[in-house]
Amino acid sequence: MFVRLTELRPVTARDTLYRFTCPAIARAALPGQFVELKLTGGCDPFLRRPISLFDADGTETFSLLVRTVGRGTEYMTGWTPGMEIDVLGPLGSGFSWETDTRDCLLVAGGIGLAPMGFLARRLLDEGKRVRLLFSPRRDAALLEALPFRERLDVSCCENRSALPAALDALLAQGADAVFSCGPEGLLESVAERAAAHGVPCQLSMERRMACGIGICLGCAIAIHTPGGVTYKKVCKDGPVFRGEEVAFHAQP
Repeated sequence: MFVRLTELRPVTARDTLYRFTCPAIARAALPGQFVELKLTGGCDPFLRRPISLFDADGTETFSLLVRTVGRGTEYMTGWTPGMEIDVLGPLGSGFSWETDTRDCLLVAGGIGLAPMGFLARRLLDEGKRVRLLFSPRRDAALLEALPFRERLDVSCCENRSALPAALDALLAQGADAVFSCGPEGLLESVAERAAAHGVPCQLSMERRMACGIGICLGCAIAIHTPGGVTYKKVCKDGPVFRGEEVAFHAQP
């Protein structure tokens, strides 16, 4: 479908907020899902780009927080409001929580903040207590993209090596659920510390995606099962997985 770009706003020197009008996506989207964008009207670049949903108002608009890291995302910075963009979505599985979940701890690493924005909004709207641990501190300017930051209990840790201690301190205060997105090393630390404290966690995993609908098998991830390790597709079975099921060091 085609969506209309209504706003393009730099957040940092390399991160940009894009807002679109599309009631179909805004109403159907769930925190943790993503969309796939066709960047040009031609074949260069050929593949769509998968981008996490940063926010959706449930009626008319959705937004994306995008880090410029390559030719595709660089091309996006040249878009202008009013353009019509070809988008597939929302795609993938999202975060989930129980109705009696009260205390939620979100852990984001760098641009892994993107799916945390939408999640935080939904949890806050349901009256949950939401704490956000963000790393690394040098990327803290990204937090300015959160329109409801004043409603969050936000803390930052200096870098990934400091994360386990910071996470332990927050988990010791009590939490019903942990949700995380960021580099794989950060996600592994989150899964380990949450398990040590007996708190269920969900991880938004990242892989290079081509089709976005589970056909090309390019985004397979190793998953623990009772019978050993199997593989699932991040684009279709994820991107959200339970922390205990991700086999971080499995060999293909």
